[in-house]
Amino acid sequence: MLFHPSGRAALAARHGRALRPDEPLAETPLRASADRTGWTVTTYDDPPHRFFATAVRRAL
Repeated sequence: MLFHPSGRAALAARHGRALRPDEPLAETPLRASADRTGWTVTTYDDPPHRFFATAVRRAL
């Protein structure tokens, strides 16, 4: 599980930068990296007030 009390866009704005689609916690890269390491992202939620993602380990 990954959690942060601010969404990615709100956090980036607070740091004076824009989001990029290739950032590690963007949905597509996160799903790809999880998949490469044997995990499957089951929840991805990134509204302004929080970031929340969960994954399950695949059976080997």
